[in-house]
This record gives sequence, C-alpha cells and structure tokens, in this order.
Amino acid sequence: MALSKTRGSKIVGIVSIVPKNTEDNLQLDLLSETDREAILLHTGIRFRRKANYKQNVKELYKKGIERLLEQLNWDTSSIDVLICVTQTPQIAIPSIACQLHGDMAFPLNTLSYDINSGCSGFVYGLHTVNTLISSLEKKNARAILCCGDISSQLIDAEDRSVKPIFSDAVSVIGIEMMDDKTAISGYFNLQTEGSGQKAIFTEKMEDQNQYMRLNGIDVFNYSLKLVPNNILELLKFAEKDVEFPDLYVFHQANKVINDAISRKLKLNIEKVPSSLYEFGNTASASIPLTLGSIWNKTITNSGWILLSGFGVGFSLASALIPFEPKFCSVPEEI
Repeated sequence: MALSKTRGSKIVGIVSIVPKNTEDNLQLDLLSETDREAILLHTGIRFRRKANYKQNVKELYKKGIERLLEQLNWDTSSIDVLICVTQTPQIAIPSIACQLHGDMAFPLNTLSYDINSGCSGFVYGLHTVNTLISSLEKKNARAILCCGDISSQLIDAEDRSVKPIFSDAVSVIGIEMMDDKTAISGYFNLQTEGSGQKAIFTEKMEDQNQYMRLNGIDVFNYSLKLVPNNILELLKFAEKDVEFPDLYVFHQANKVINDAISRKLKLNIEKVPSSLYEFGNTASASIPLTLGSIWNKTITNSGWILLSGFGVGFSLASALIPFEPKFCSVPEEI
C-alpha cells in the first residue's frame, strides 16, 4: 500500500492506562551496577510498568474505554467501529474486540476485530480506522482504537537484553468523522521489510512458554536504514518539508535508535518528545502514551504532527496528521 491519504476523520481523545507496579532498572538484580548504568545510558529507560497476575490487556482496554467514553460523553450505542491492536491476547479466540463488545454491551452494528501488530501497530490501526469510518454511510461516525500489550507475559525473567526494555501499557483512542468529509485526515506511508522478521520474535521453550527474543543490532540497523527514508517519502508525498510538523512522535524503541533517526533527519530535539525514562518501550501504545505525557505542555504552530512506528516484523509506518484533540490525558495508573 505504501503511500495513501485518508479523509474526514479526526482523533478527538486519548486515554492511556499503565499498571501501578513499577520496576527500576537501576535496582535490577539481573544486572551488575555498572551494567545498570549502561542500560540507562543506552536505552534511556529507567522505569518500567509491570502488570500483576490479575491484570490482562483486555481489562486494561476496558478501563481505558470507560475513561474515554466518560471524557467524550459518548455512549457505547454510538460506536460504529472497535479495533484492538495487540500481540498479547489472554486467549487465542475469540478476539479481544469481540470480548469487549460483549462485556460492555456495544450494539450489533459495531464492527469489531483485532489486529496482530506490535511497534508499528498504532499507525496501522489509525489508518485502518480512518479508512473504515470514512466508508460508512453515516454522519459523524465514531470509532475506538485500542493499542498496547502486556509485554511482561512474553519476557524470560533471565533475559538481560529484553527485560530492561519492555513495559506494560495500553492506549485507547477516540476517532470521529468531521462535518467536512473531504478534509485530509492523514498522509500515510505503510511499509514492511519481512527480511527483518528475526529482529524481534517469540520462541517456544521446553516449558511451553513463548518468550520474546531481541537482536538489538538488527533492530538498530533496520530502523536507521528504513525509518528516515519512510518519513522523507511521506513528507514528499504530503508536499511538506521537515520543519513543517510541530512534533515527531516516534515509537519508543530506545534512546540510541530514536536519537540516531533524529540526527539523520536533522530534527530539532525539542520536536522529538520521549516517554522512555518513565515508561520504557510500551509497544503499540508508545506513540499515544507519549502524546499524553507531553501534550498539555506542547505549543503548536502548524497543528500537524508526524507519527512513526517501527519494529516487530520488520514493520514500519508513518503518518502526518492534524492533531487538535478535545483531550489527551497523561497516563493513568491502575
């Protein structure tokens, strides 16, 4: 698909949910004191959130949807599309979207399904939702997009390369059709480089558990080779220059990768927010969670922001969107 446009829709609200339980990389018994300092310097991650044994991604989504509906004064009966982007469902079938549909009494006509995607999943999900609701024969159609993972479910407690990076979180995004259905709601560049499928993957072990494996050098190389070009192609398609977006909100991979991409694009560092120190790598929730962390302190000029997700797959996706939500909440602990 690569380059495309969507029309008529807008993000009106974002809620992010994180588990209250916090782990500190500077207190991580798995590493020596020297290695702990090196991890913080390299990744930019000090704190990570970890769900307790009672929490799962569906329950976090449910809490986020409740908060979103309350903030927007929406009712479940008004929702036309419900999409969940995750790689950590508690059960394989039925989909989380269908479970939420039943648990929260969404109407029969609410289109509901899951997307199995990781680090690029928010941008892919946003494109999917924008396309779906713009095709509906309904004025002011509404959608809810849920993104995020309980990544701790996939982590080997003794894996020194994975454990200090990944964190549990979800984001729930409200999207609505505008009165002007011809207005551009986003420019998108969606790409896949399947030769990078082994950069991040899961492996089934003898105990029958699946654990995430990470080849850090491959992730860095694919990211630096592909992401800047993906963004530049997108800006050319939108007929905008690098200075145009108010913000560049990257997937929160790690500090070294995101700094390298920023340098390659020659970005003003003030335009590149980070939530890594406080929240770590929160998979497909990382872009909306980062927006919630900084939005109330952001001064806009163009009213447009650039989003870029990249990772598992190797999948990458960028979007240039107008962004003036009714609210964009700081992450809420539960």
